[in-house]
Amino acid sequence: MKAGTVTTSIAAAVIVTAALSGCTAGASVGKKAADSAETLVARLTKVSDEASKAGSAEVEMSVTMPDTGGKPVQVNGTYSWGNGLAMEAEMPAADLQMQDLVADGTITYRLVQGAYYYGIDPAPSGPFAGKTWLKLEASAVLGEQGAAGMSAGNNDPTAGLKSLKWASNVTEVGREDVNGKSSVHYRATVPVDKMGDSKAVFGAVGGGGATELVSDIWVDDKGMPSRLNQVFGNVTVAIDFLSFGVAKDIAIPPAAETADITEAVKKGGAAQG
Repeated sequence: MKAGTVTTSIAAAVIVTAALSGCTAGASVGKKAADSAETLVARLTKVSDEASKAGSAEVEMSVTMPDTGGKPVQVNGTYSWGNGLAMEAEMPAADLQMQDLVADGTITYRLVQGAYYYGIDPAPSGPFAGKTWLKLEASAVLGEQGAAGMSAGNNDPTAGLKSLKWASNVTEVGREDVNGKSSVHYRATVPVDKMGDSKAVFGAVGGGGATELVSDIWVDDKGMPSRLNQVFGNVTVAIDFLSFGVAKDIAIPPAAETADITEAVKKGGAAQG
């Protein structure tokens, strides 16, 4: 597997992480009426504490950005932010050009403490012989600033609730069904200079030059987000929230089973197994 392939795959995973921490929102559903933008922003930020208490969420996501060639990449998994940002998800191996590393066509990966771990079938020989995980530090793709932004202490799904206080042109679009849940659809934009840590991450994977983050947010009758769609320059992210509070221990794979390819990727060399 070439370093460039690894770069593409981690970039897709990183932007998903950034997207989820960029503008998640929940709200108590009220009358549509002629609410002001300020009222809608207040409504969207009202459940910040409750969303934070959930600690985790099971999601289905689709990501499109320059490194994916305009092709949506599907990611399904669990995010945990109760004790630091972590995730475990599955992606089609072909989407990541990793199909030669697994027999079942699916890549399982984890994000733990700022590093990505990709599950692979053990190779009989070569540098990956007997290894079942590849490790790649986020800084190898995003740079130190981008990686720091991704792993900042407040960079979890609840951080986006706070950023919405800077939203402009907020509107209530209407009520729609999302995965069987009756939800209220809101639309809001956040200027790029108010995005905080997320700006560096989005910019590193194809969002450079964008002036705002456009978010469409669907909120169910329990006041929790059921769907989030975001557009930032050439990056588009669609997230369906299937459930909250699905606590799961996402552990670092054993060192003896892991091959670290961070330096190979940073140097632009080959990382082949």
